[in-house]
Amino acid sequence: METLLSAQEVAALLKVSLRKFEQMVKDGKAPPHIRLGRLRRWPVEEVNEWMDERLREGAGAPHVGEEEN
Repeated sequence: METLLSAQEVAALLKVSLRKFEQMVKDGKAPPHIRLGRLRRWPVEEVNEWMDERLREGAGAPHVGEEEN
């Protein structure tokens, strides 16, 4: 069975606040999630793939949690 992460766990992996992560979800800028009833969960494999894609696309770009100058 695949490991599912909560919003708080994904935010911690991305090194952003839960509030920032919730905004990313709202803006469609977060990894895809699934619904289990009223709960949203993120398959760990999807999160890892999403992070890998971001690294490939933006090598040298600021970290998700960092502001650009």
